[in-house]
Amino acid sequence: MRAFKLVQWGQPGQYVDVAQPAPGPSDVLIRMAAAGLCRSDLDMVDSAPGSAPYASSFAAGYTLGHENAGHVAALGDGITDLQIGEAVVVHHMRHCGTCEFCTDGAEQHCEAFKRNAIGMTRGCGFDGGLAEFLVAPRTEVVAIGDADPVLYAPLTDAAVTAYHAVQTVVSRLKPGTSAAMIGIGGLGTYGVQFVKLLSSARVFAVDNVQSRVEAALAVGADDGILFDGDGGAAAAEILSLTQGRGVDAIIDFVGSNDTLKLAAKVSRPRGRIVLVGMQGGTLEVGWGLLATSCEFAVSLGSTRQDLREVCQLAKTGRLKIDIQTFPFDEVQAAYDALRAGTLTGRAVVVFPQKNTS
Repeated sequence: MRAFKLVQWGQPGQYVDVAQPAPGPSDVLIRMAAAGLCRSDLDMVDSAPGSAPYASSFAAGYTLGHENAGHVAALGDGITDLQIGEAVVVHHMRHCGTCEFCTDGAEQHCEAFKRNAIGMTRGCGFDGGLAEFLVAPRTEVVAIGDADPVLYAPLTDAAVTAYHAVQTVVSRLKPGTSAAMIGIGGLGTYGVQFVKLLSSARVFAVDNVQSRVEAALAVGADDGILFDGDGGAAAAEILSLTQGRGVDAIIDFVGSNDTLKLAAKVSRPRGRIVLVGMQGGTLEVGWGLLATSCEFAVSLGSTRQDLREVCQLAKTGRLKIDIQTFPFDEVQAAYDALRAGTLTGRAVVVFPQKNTS
């Protein structure tokens, strides 16, 4: 079968002929229908040999693609609850099921697959879904019924990562509170929607591109804030709109020095700042630098239960999923569009479909 692999660090991926994988007793063989692309894929491709966080943690030579969806093509002997041809999605993280984190409901921190700051997973150290077939443990596969796997592919990372971050703040978003989503890209757009679906909080959507601000307003944000320069004007606008009260929950999907400074400026006492973005910024904390009793947390990935809940929300029709599809023969064109910022939705690579029954 054909696969699109990161063969060497610092080099574009390339198509390679590889053997079709075979499922073990507890595995599912999936005929791929769709694989979403992520900016972290570009970070991996651009990594110099030996550089952190990717090239210092594991070897190149794996198939890309960690947002995966398709149809069951074959089942291991121990699998009895799925059917050939059934539509499924694959959770974007690996989990051993036996370490302290896995057994304590925090499987996204699984020690078995941790390599320095990175959790190895499909498309990130292990073979991913940019291939005709993918093998995954049954425990990491979620059935989606009659839903379209092409539409659901980006839910497995972009949406579910945003959902998990929102879940860490939603309990404090009571009537009269507010939340700010900083960075309205693939994750931030979902963040806006999840806050509106799960709470009555007022949502500020912050981005440095006007069209993205408008996209956030279209999916339910109450206020759109244009981030310009160092973000000082954006902070002043948010504080003015809240009558100086500040914001109860801020999720930063960018993670630059300037976006973290903005978060610190607008957080109210007892607020919470959640960092998702990986641009390498830092936040200076101390008396007078951060609101009193303000919490700061780094949110990592998601759990399988998060993915099940996101899929259930999607089935209600209340979650807007914008995608732009590319055929499997045009993976590099999809990555080029992602890099250039010309996409009109989440990039999703689609595969020719054959009868799996």
